[in-house]
Amino acid sequence: VGRITHPGVAEDILQADEADAILLARQLFADEHWVQKVREGREDDIRRCVAANYCWRSVISGGRVQCVYNPVVGRERQWGEGSLTAVPEGRKALVIGGGPAGLEYARIAAARGHEVVVLEREDETGGHVRWHAQLPKRSEYGQIAVWLAAQAAGNGAVIRTGENVDEDNLDALLAAEQPDHVVVATGSHYRRDGWQGQTASPLPGWETGNCVSWVDVAMGAVEPSGSVIVIDDLQDAMAPLTAVKLANAGCDTRLVTRWPMIGMETIPEVYYLWVRQHLYEAGVEVLPDLFVKEIQGDSVEFLNVYVNDITTTLPADWVVMATGRQSDNDLYHALRRRGVSTEMIGDAIAPRTTYEAVYEGRERRRGSRPPHCVSLSTRRTAAMSPAVGGPRIQACTAPSLSATRVNGTASTP
Repeated sequence: VGRITHPGVAEDILQADEADAILLARQLFADEHWVQKVREGREDDIRRCVAANYCWRSVISGGRVQCVYNPVVGRERQWGEGSLTAVPEGRKALVIGGGPAGLEYARIAAARGHEVVVLEREDETGGHVRWHAQLPKRSEYGQIAVWLAAQAAGNGAVIRTGENVDEDNLDALLAAEQPDHVVVATGSHYRRDGWQGQTASPLPGWETGNCVSWVDVAMGAVEPSGSVIVIDDLQDAMAPLTAVKLANAGCDTRLVTRWPMIGMETIPEVYYLWVRQHLYEAGVEVLPDLFVKEIQGDSVEFLNVYVNDITTTLPADWVVMATGRQSDNDLYHALRRRGVSTEMIGDAIAPRTTYEAVYEGRERRRGSRPPHCVSLSTRRTAAMSPAVGGPRIQACTAPSLSATRVNGTASTP
């Protein structure tokens, strides 16, 4: 029961007489055309459910059903079958960043007839999806990036990995590519200094040299040993599963949070019991209600969030931060200074979840501009002139590919 996503598995069950019928639920949220694709022999095109349980979380939170990487779910009237239309005249989009937002943008833009080039700094596409997939019991999550990249390339987008773009080589890139529009989908990064919103400052003592982010651990950039403290401000599954990974590697691991329990953001309604089970089996000690007072090299002093005079000092050969993220959007501002037609999507605007990243990639590419987007012109010539307006950060400037001008008439398919 459950997790039947591959048609071959379904067929094996039927052939073995283990069932008379196969019923799909979450898989049809991920891909409503599953049956049709199987009939047509397009199994590689199936958008497989990755068991993120975003659908369940959205329903029991009082919202409509959603899928973590299929934003059409719940929007079938606007974005469903037949809603994508070819553009009268394709333009060239340069997408900087091959995470979920950039890949979805490229997938839809290429499907509509635009010329799309995606530049990804790392050797693989995926962005934060790749980080999540490196944690215990989360490997399926990586399928999101695999599917998006394959579909974008299949639609005609060119994806180039291992290409870093910064202000030093930006002018040469623009001269070589001559894009009509540049999409900044450069994502965000987890801070290693434990930056706190309450104090508007890093955690005291983070400079000791033994503080890393959970991404460093997940991707194998560091391999902590001995006593390890994982500080959880995120309240999702990342810190607990990082703690499990460390404990399974032989570390004496403590998961510390200032909240009354772990995972208050996503876990309680979805997989709290599942995560708790893995924490107990791995031997991770969970300590709630503690806030970092100071990192002291080989130890960390905590204070009780309810009674600040109560302090606790714990040994720490390593401190793993699962704290705040910071958007990487310097390129957006560099492009604006050059008067280039540009916009930001995904975590480059503000760090959020995979769902918002994929949603924005699709929304922007369909021509549904959010209110804070400002269009300066629908002509490329006007777009290349210096941007007007004050210094306020805007997510979009000048024309996106959603507005093209054909024979002097503006067209927004």
